[in-house]
Amino acid sequence: MISFENAGKAYRNRKGVTSWVFRDFNARFPEGRSIGILTPRGQGKTTLISLAAGNEPTSEGRIYRQGRVSWPFGFRSNISNRLTGKQNLRFMTDVYGRNFGDAYDFVAEFSELGRHLDAPMRQYNNEMRGRFAISSLFAMDFSFILIDDSMDGGDNAFRRRCTQYLEENADRLTFFMATGSVPLVTKYCQSAGVLNEGKMTLYDSIPEAVEEFNKVNQVFV
Repeated sequence: MISFENAGKAYRNRKGVTSWVFRDFNARFPEGRSIGILTPRGQGKTTLISLAAGNEPTSEGRIYRQGRVSWPFGFRSNISNRLTGKQNLRFMTDVYGRNFGDAYDFVAEFSELGRHLDAPMRQYNNEMRGRFAISSLFAMDFSFILIDDSMDGGDNAFRRRCTQYLEENADRLTFFMATGSVPLVTKYCQSAGVLNEGKMTLYDSIPEAVEEFNKVNQVFV
């Protein structure tokens, strides 16, 4: 479960002007019902997901997390370039309480990185880092998957593998996503909302949310 209680996030620019990403938001998102927050470009997608992950503090209110909540999909700041893929994975399993052997076997097979897992991450190209990051996330056995805008990572074959994995495990995975992609929300979510100009609104149906998003998103296209 992810629960927002009078939650809000604001930033202050160099001139001292405060701008709210959103505020006074109250909602509870239980496991088993995926939610997509449709957000125009530049209106706080990454901030919302960072808050849900606990990577950033709220400016007001609180966000509670229960269960196994992931880091943002494709997030790579938790990966050390000085360590090998194998060493990074061991660190993750220690933090999240997973069996290292099981996680390593999964990542080695799913990412198809093979011997590269024994190489320092600084030797990985961007496509390899994407495969490692996403495979590691799946290996942690999270029940809540946080999506920041997209599910991109790796090459086309790897993305197809990810889609297949998500579809095969849909019964045990719950998504919380902030995205500008209507197809992504329509495919993976059972409910939706819109975040725009500091206001978060949840809708009874995805078509309602999409209709409102299309209206406000015209300003940003």
